[in-house]
Amino acid sequence: MHLSPRMTAIFGGLFGLATVTSVVALLIQVVPVRDERALVADHLKDLSLPSKPNATAPTAPPKKQRTPVPGPWRISELAKDSSMLIVSDTMERRSFVVALGEKDVPKAQVYRILKAFEGVRKFDKSGRKDRFTVAMDRGTRKIRAFEYEVTPSEVFQAREDANGMLAGTQLDMKIAEEEVVASFYVGKDLAASYRYAGLEDGLLDVIDEALNGRVSTESFKEGGTVRLILTEETALGLFSKYKKVVALEYRPVDPEEKPVRAYWFTGQEAKGYFDDRGRQPHSGGWRLPVPGAPVTSHFNPKRLHPILKKPMPHTGTDFGAPSGTPIYAAYRGVVEFIGPAGPSGNLVTVKHPNGVTTGYAHMSKFLPGLKVGDKVGTHQQVGYVGTTGRSTGPHLHFTAKRDGKYFDALTLQMDGERPVPPVDKAAFLAAKEALDKRIDAIPLPEPPPEAPPPEPAKTGGGSEPPSDQPEGSPSAAEPTAEAAPNTPSPPPAGQDPAAGDPGDATDDDEGGEMIKGADLKTTPK
Repeated sequence: MHLSPRMTAIFGGLFGLATVTSVVALLIQVVPVRDERALVADHLKDLSLPSKPNATAPTAPPKKQRTPVPGPWRISELAKDSSMLIVSDTMERRSFVVALGEKDVPKAQVYRILKAFEGVRKFDKSGRKDRFTVAMDRGTRKIRAFEYEVTPSEVFQAREDANGMLAGTQLDMKIAEEEVVASFYVGKDLAASYRYAGLEDGLLDVIDEALNGRVSTESFKEGGTVRLILTEETALGLFSKYKKVVALEYRPVDPEEKPVRAYWFTGQEAKGYFDDRGRQPHSGGWRLPVPGAPVTSHFNPKRLHPILKKPMPHTGTDFGAPSGTPIYAAYRGVVEFIGPAGPSGNLVTVKHPNGVTTGYAHMSKFLPGLKVGDKVGTHQQVGYVGTTGRSTGPHLHFTAKRDGKYFDALTLQMDGERPVPPVDKAAFLAAKEALDKRIDAIPLPEPPPEAPPPEPAKTGGGSEPPSDQPEGSPSAAEPTAEAAPNTPSPPPAGQDPAAGDPGDATDDDEGGEMIKGADLKTTPK
């Protein structure tokens, strides 16, 4: 078959195109495809570019630098002697003789210690955290040295002399005092908050002492700030304790709430902590549970029941107030019971560290989230006035109990105050003005930087299984912790839920709430 020149050219072109296509296809199978992204990444590795630093948790400002001072000989130096047996412990609630006896110190050696400290210190009263250390001969159990530490500033020591006699003395710890000016932001963890500001443990105790019941550190809320001037004590150049607050300010997070200030003042007759009005709580810091509410019914063991019309003790004090009025803890403590309590209605009881337990009955509702075991501060809200249970109208039935018996809560002298004596008033105002200027000069603290969110866990490459739940809803594996505010707290483990209900008693017009828990045998302060 003879093809024209034109057809020959066309067929030649098609054959050439087919050949090129075949070669390209062969190359694709043999030569790997260039990964442009990988090439770029490899190229960047070869460049000396500054890398982005890894996100790390925020670091706290450094603590105050302290220089140790050489001190006296200490019993710890005997630890290197293999012939010595060193034993140490805290006193807790034990007597001196019992505490040492439980560490196998012979009674004759205990007597040697007591004799060595005659005229120096008595050991009839000991603090729970007082620490003793004994160095005894491992073979004979004869005491070679003894130390008793109340604080790092107060240390007593007995050591054998050349004649083998124990001689007791108080060590010279080179005590010094220094003023500290500081501020801190109140975060979720109060201890972490003041530590971040470079302050030491023991701070909250002196703050509570200065506030003296106006508020307490347990009621400090996140977002508040504290500015303070205080005195610290050092022993051998190192921190020992905070001695006292000179002046402080607690500023709540809510700008509508007035800041609380306290000042240490010593005059001709006055001594102690006073507020900005020149007043000082005079009954241990107890506060009224419903400020400004009138007393509508007093404590009366022989009162005629207003509903049952028969003699029945009224074991509490009634404060009349509209439903929904906030109710506050009269003093700091721990929530012991929360829930419905029969005739007492919705009831909260708080056990205080001074041996008194207070009750708050007939609430319309509890403070959301409040539960048994929670610590509450002085004047911290626990609920709202209502008329639940056996009640003739909205009011708070407030009780106080000690040694298993109710007593008149008004004897706590809640919100009692003493003004600065007239002879000291001018001096107090001058001291207050000077301290106010110093407090105002302390910069308000910045919130500490938040820690970066944790990096997501690396998976093996598989995708997560689909979820049937809508976005933003809690998963079945992570139930929400918040419960309804009126949900009663579960009873402690091992306790019969039906036993000891605080509302079971009927010796009161509101049910005579029986407050749970053991009562400490100390009078209210």
